[in-house]
Amino acid sequence: MSSTSRSNRAAAGDAGGRTEQKSVAARTDQHQQESYPLDANGIELVLGGLANAVSLVTPRRGLNVYDTPVKYLAVTAGVLFAYYGILAFADIYCFKAPLRGSAAGRRRRLTVARRVRKVATMGAATLAASAAIAGVFVLFGAPVATQQAETLMAAVNVSLLAVTPAILTLRPTAAAWRRALLSVEPHKSVPEKWASALFWCSVAPAWAAAYFVPMDWGRPWQRWPIPIVGGAFLGNLVGLLYVAVRCFVIPAARADFIESEDARRRMAREAGGSHPGGSADLEAAKKEE
Repeated sequence: MSSTSRSNRAAAGDAGGRTEQKSVAARTDQHQQESYPLDANGIELVLGGLANAVSLVTPRRGLNVYDTPVKYLAVTAGVLFAYYGILAFADIYCFKAPLRGSAAGRRRRLTVARRVRKVATMGAATLAASAAIAGVFVLFGAPVATQQAETLMAAVNVSLLAVTPAILTLRPTAAAWRRALLSVEPHKSVPEKWASALFWCSVAPAWAAAYFVPMDWGRPWQRWPIPIVGGAFLGNLVGLLYVAVRCFVIPAARADFIESEDARRRMAREAGGSHPGGSADLEAAKKEE
């Protein structure tokens, strides 16, 4: 079999692989542009970690999760709500509309009243989710006759960590939430990956940490609802790191790799056509791929 035939088949296979990659990327981009015509903005990765860290810090001896759990959890909820509220009001949470064409006009027309209404809607939806989470806590054994305030504040914190990012990120439809949080669709958009990661990374550790509450070890950190809230906070920090890697670091590295590979192939083709021995070099480059 001639080297020319092998070279042609290798080139055809390479072109087919690139075509398939481009097709998958095109489908993902089309879904994102149709559902979430937005550009990524990673500022909340830094601010989210800072908000979590500030929420976990005990300002003074009279305010800590062991002695004054309700007051402490109220402070953490206030920090998180202020963080989300600022980002929602400034319209920079997770994704921002590209400033071109009609999108630029929509951004300019986002008045103070609409921004305030956006924050109020976020707050109302978060409170509704908190009530639902508190109900789940009670159904699974949380105290009913006592510690109602602790249960409610724990529900508010878990809601802020797990549900509020989805409230700000996803469209307010059942289909959008089902696709983002419950489906295993491999070509989810960046906002869907974002909401799904923060939701499950907050809920799953909180659920797992509940295992320690009924144990008779007598440790202070076992008291309700410390394990639940602690698991949600730590899981949320892991979720922020996961989202940073999956939605920003990996795509950037993949784009750089594809660009460098395309440049190398172009150089190999140019070298192959510029001197007589170039065909052998081109054949070697194909084999390396």
